[in-house]
Amino acid sequence: MRSMKIAVLFLFAVFLLLPYQEAGAAKAPQTLQMQSKRCLNCHKSYKDMNDILTGNFKSRSKKAKSIQIRIDNRMELVKYTPETTVKNVPSIKKLKAPMTVRVHFKRVGTDLVATEIVVKPKMEVPKDQLMTVKELEKLVAQGPEKGGYTLVDSRPPIKFNAGHIPTSIAIPFPKMKKTDKLPKDKNSLVIFYCEGFR
Repeated sequence: MRSMKIAVLFLFAVFLLLPYQEAGAAKAPQTLQMQSKRCLNCHKSYKDMNDILTGNFKSRSKKAKSIQIRIDNRMELVKYTPETTVKNVPSIKKLKAPMTVRVHFKRVGTDLVATEIVVKPKMEVPKDQLMTVKELEKLVAQGPEKGGYTLVDSRPPIKFNAGHIPTSIAIPFPKMKKTDKLPKDKNSLVIFYCEGFR
């Protein structure tokens, strides 16, 4: 009889505490990084935004109505609905790896449900602003003073240190606004190179 009273008391305590545990779990702060470090290099404001994640699109499951996003070295699963809007590509079906995306979401229970998926638009440089490899080779052979140019490697320092075009200077893209290495004369020839468009 005594063990039955203890069991009933235990069950009663569990039922009393269960709602508090669930409420506490629902209010627990998000500790996972929701934005790719690469995205935060240029978009520092993303870190302070709620309910967005940024990274590279990895895959889509039509059956589960979900997409996988790679955020640095981990994957995040986000569901989508017919109301989910997509920008810069015609539809969710046209998402391809490794497109860079910003996903606005809402939490529905334990799921993240996309309200909007914004694909980083394809960057295009006007043809009159592009230079051929042969044209660059001629300038590099002359040197910056005689050729009248500044050649900028906008890749991360580790890439520059591993190898770069002779006469180039390292100005990683995120630091371009704060650099004093660029010529003061706005009519000077400045040539940028990087790893390619993302």
